[in-house]
Amino acid sequence: MRTYQKRNRAAFFGALVCILCSNAFAVVLQFFKGDVLDYAIAGEIRTTIKYVLLLISFILGEVLFYYFYKRCSAKYVTGCTRMLKRDVFESILRRSYMDYKSQQQGEYLAKLTNDADAIQNRRFRMLPLFFDILSKIVFVSAALFLLDWRLALVTIALLSTPLYVPKLIEKHLQNAQTAYLKAVEEHLAKVNDWLSGFEIIKNFSVERQILRRFDDSNDSVMDKLLKDSLLGSVSQLITTLISYLSYFIVLVFAAWLVLRGDFTAGNFFVAIGMIDQLSYPLISLAEIIRQLVAIKPACDVMERFIAYGASKGGKPLQHAEEIRYEDVTFAYSDTAPVLNRFDLTAKRGQRILIKGPSGCGKTTAVNLLLRYFDVSSGEITVDGVPISEYGSTYDCITVVRQEAVLFRDTLRNNLTMFRDIPDEALIAMLKTLGLSKYANPNALDSLITENGANLSGGEKKRVCLARALLRDTDVLILDEPIANLDDATAGKIEDLLLSIKGKLLLVVSHQFTEEKLNQFDRILEMHT
Repeated sequence: MRTYQKRNRAAFFGALVCILCSNAFAVVLQFFKGDVLDYAIAGEIRTTIKYVLLLISFILGEVLFYYFYKRCSAKYVTGCTRMLKRDVFESILRRSYMDYKSQQQGEYLAKLTNDADAIQNRRFRMLPLFFDILSKIVFVSAALFLLDWRLALVTIALLSTPLYVPKLIEKHLQNAQTAYLKAVEEHLAKVNDWLSGFEIIKNFSVERQILRRFDDSNDSVMDKLLKDSLLGSVSQLITTLISYLSYFIVLVFAAWLVLRGDFTAGNFFVAIGMIDQLSYPLISLAEIIRQLVAIKPACDVMERFIAYGASKGGKPLQHAEEIRYEDVTFAYSDTAPVLNRFDLTAKRGQRILIKGPSGCGKTTAVNLLLRYFDVSSGEITVDGVPISEYGSTYDCITVVRQEAVLFRDTLRNNLTMFRDIPDEALIAMLKTLGLSKYANPNALDSLITENGANLSGGEKKRVCLARALLRDTDVLILDEPIANLDDATAGKIEDLLLSIKGKLLLVVSHQFTEEKLNQFDRILEMHT
């Protein structure tokens, strides 16, 4: 978290300077209040008016500098939070696909929303406030020493006792906050999972059952939030009681000084104002310390999350002329091998069909090339170099999966994936794929709803294929490209695939039309 604070230090120091000035004005004007009272009692009208004007000018100075403090503080908090959320999202994108799938999407969403917002409110927002309160305490304490050193010592000794309360219950505060944030992550993961299966929930009419599970999960989150809040309330209660008791003792001591003749009425008035200014900040400081103490474990967890994968190296794979599987064996955990001594040599320009029944290892062979897993034995090389030496093979490989994935965005952005591709090329590709009704500038600007819900199954497949062809990499992998399509649409896609030249085409399918199989350079039959 210190990195974000350092990168936004200009706004932080601006806030610090402004609050120092504001608090200095606030303390000095307390003395002017006493002077106004004393001169008014003495009947010195001209002098009284003079100090009233000074009082007004210092009030304006306090208010103005406090306004600029709030502006700088807001800029600091916003800047830190913006950088934090960007780093969280970058950390998610930096993960390999399998690392990403090891957690539920809701947990990532919780990191971006609830956890980041908690750090914003309990750390970034608290730090400027901490120095605001601290500087106020320092100024008021110094002013009290100028007024009467005895009163200053008694006031500081008694009113500072609430600051020790958060430290006494530090572990309880941290445990409660950590448990709450973890419960929120798990809850959001469940909600995201349920919403992703919305159609199934409706189809099976299990809304009530899902709602009961939501209630159980939501109740767990709220119980932990209540525990965290109650712990904070107990801390606040103890702090406030101690503070008010101390305030009463200091007030009695100040009255004693008046009875002794050591204080004038104006001095007593100033002293009470100073004590008021010191009492509330000390209560607030105890609460700020509680917040900073409670959020520390969450900050540590967030820093580890952001740092994940940052040191993973390996050069990118830019080009591929030949891919070779040599005696490759792979098994998931301790199960029987899915691939056993698998061999394949594929060169750029070839069309290769990998076929076989479900579970025979077709998709696993592709996933090994994408480095989702490491082989158990044997080796996969690209142009003679083991793929273990590459950090990623994505740069020269494009994959089109059986499940069409489209984003809630324009058709143009779904096709280009935010790259600069002329509309003419997009329109030509859409026409080639039989999507002529979308082959115009207006249609390119049309919105594709989440996962292409406003397109037919065949249209979604063809848009995904168009996106892959527009990328134009050395290797194109199509995993079950004609699954769940009608015969006419499947035939058109088969013809298009077989017309692709100049790249290595790997088609994973068990239902390609028999009459077209002879157009492949090689057919690899796999068995379970």
